[in-house]
Amino acid sequence: MKIPSILFMALAAGTLGAQESPSLDGRIQVFAELSRPAEIVLSPGLDAQPNRQTGAGVRFLGELASHPGWYYELGGMFDTSSKFTTSEGTTVDLTGVKVSESYWALGAAYMGKIGDSLTWGAHLEGRGEYLNISGSAVVNGTPYQLYQSTTYLRPWVRGSFDYTFANIGAKMHPYVGVEGNYAITKTSQTELPTNNLPAVDNRTLKSMAPRASAALYAGIRF
Repeated sequence: MKIPSILFMALAAGTLGAQESPSLDGRIQVFAELSRPAEIVLSPGLDAQPNRQTGAGVRFLGELASHPGWYYELGGMFDTSSKFTTSEGTTVDLTGVKVSESYWALGAAYMGKIGDSLTWGAHLEGRGEYLNISGSAVVNGTPYQLYQSTTYLRPWVRGSFDYTFANIGAKMHPYVGVEGNYAITKTSQTELPTNNLPAVDNRTLKSMAPRASAALYAGIRF
């Protein structure tokens, strides 16, 4: 995922929009997102789940000239990863296996004001999630080197709430906020990974994708 290129295009679009309609609201923000891959079944009676992950990302929001209060959004999250904690003696050891995720996102939002400084937001976006599993697993005494990746395109909803500070310059307003994210769709696991090692099927990998997340963000309004 080439987030710098995405951000450059978003900034260019936002700059042109600001030139045409100076009163429109544009926002650039950075965020830290906390999530956890979903649990999977390794074998009958044995489940496994990677640890929590914290990823950093960037996002641009631009208000639509024809519909005040409505915004388009463009951004993404850089790579984040965590390892499994599952270790059942000599039966299975996944502590050397890492699950990673990054994504790009394109969407729309409605932002409403509460007084002069507070803003709430309702967001809908499509995410292209890049998922990867890699590392060394040991099952029944046999070592396996895992590597599998896939791309998962699905819709997410997001709720946000932020506070805008006083100007730091001409038309520049710093702000901070918090948000919650929820995936509208999910994939169910249909195969047991321990039956197919060292391969991990795409459906199992997609079933590990996070189903919800929370984030803190900070940025500049202009």
